[in-house]
Amino acid sequence: MTTPASLPVDIEAIIFDCDGTLADTFGAHFRAFRDILADYQVVFEAEFYHARLGLSRYQLLEELKQAQGKPFDEQAVAEHNTAAFLAHLPAIQPIPYTHDILRSQYGRLKLGVASGGQRSIVEATLKAIGVYDMLDTFVTIEDTGVGKPAPDLYLLAAERLEIAPRFVLAYEDSDEGMEAAERAGMRVIDIRPFYRTDPARW
Repeated sequence: MTTPASLPVDIEAIIFDCDGTLADTFGAHFRAFRDILADYQVVFEAEFYHARLGLSRYQLLEELKQAQGKPFDEQAVAEHNTAAFLAHLPAIQPIPYTHDILRSQYGRLKLGVASGGQRSIVEATLKAIGVYDMLDTFVTIEDTGVGKPAPDLYLLAAERLEIAPRFVLAYEDSDEGMEAAERAGMRVIDIRPFYRTDPARW
């Protein structure tokens, strides 16, 4: 387990993924989908979502449609998702493992976020867990147009921090994210052994 005290000595910056790494946003996402899908008389259950956390939004909705056999407009659901998510910001919780690391390194190392999420959602999430003002930069899909596992998000974040990738430590919670950081030339730590979301709290 990597703790604040055991970070590699040559690290000059840390770049975190956001959803599932710095913040447990699953409850907010679940409630947003649940609220929107209720308009289509589609029941969206926590257990169903929990079993499919690695899927993209469109993959998730396609599996839901196949499972329930009820028609709904996937594009419309996606378009309403941001507003619905922002209505459930109180459901967002900081993830203790990474939250402690970020706070311990604030003022010591440069800190950033590289997320494949939408800027409005990522910004609201970082503010909800109280770390937005502690970051030197944050990069989202709008900045690159290319998501993970491509390295673009991490490379741009490192460029903005003015730190060479080999001196950056990344934290991730997905295989795609880990691949992105590695392809960017960074060291990366998988936080999944240290944190599991609890659907009972959603």
